[in-house]
Amino acid sequence: MKSSSPADDKPQADGSASQVTAFTVTQTVSETETETEAVSERTSTADINPIAESAEVDESYFDDCMFVGDSLMVGLGTYGFISEEQIAAGIGMSVVSIGTTPLTNADGSEILAADKVNAASPRHVYILLGLNMLGTYTDEQLLSYYGDFIDSINRENTDIYVISVPPVTGERETDEDNPILNSDIDSFNADLLKFANNRCVYYVDLNTALKGPDGRFPEEDAEADGVHFKKPTYRTMLEYLRTHVYSGE
Repeated sequence: MKSSSPADDKPQADGSASQVTAFTVTQTVSETETETEAVSERTSTADINPIAESAEVDESYFDDCMFVGDSLMVGLGTYGFISEEQIAAGIGMSVVSIGTTPLTNADGSEILAADKVNAASPRHVYILLGLNMLGTYTDEQLLSYYGDFIDSINRENTDIYVISVPPVTGERETDEDNPILNSDIDSFNADLLKFANNRCVYYVDLNTALKGPDGRFPEEDAEADGVHFKKPTYRTMLEYLRTHVYSGE
């Protein structure tokens, strides 16, 4: 299989910025502190991963989050769901390059993703990486780079959620120039879950949430490349994150 590429096309904006709908259930600071303390005392998160469905947290939960990754994470800012200051992601970014390739800020300055995260000192960090370079490197090699990046994050007051690599459409699986197989994605995600358990970080199974009955990304939810999300799919993603938060209980 050729190297897969979520960065084939930039996410397509389709009008004015959309706001995430607010919910009534809130998560208090004490709850998130308990969550971080609970992880620091663990040697594994195998008993809680993948994170189970939880009560919905208010959209203000995202105010203390950072989102790290490739063009799939860039789309959160493109569509206006998340502030650009809270996104440490780049077009074409991979788990291999995330530790050494700087991001460009709005003012033209450059900063590494880990430095941007650590400067913000968020309560929660969501990482979505793995599709770029899948098939070029072994899963073991990719997860070694993943571990290096996690090690560069200051986790004293920050908990980390790794997000499973989303599925692709059936059409993308049969693309003549750059096919991506859902079976390869599933294999990587299985290893990513084990990695998350051993690293004591949270694992959010977005992949399963986005799959259709046939085990593929529905064509109506994807952009033309079969990889990137349409605007409503980002709403689905954020709703899933808000209902899969570990409370430490």
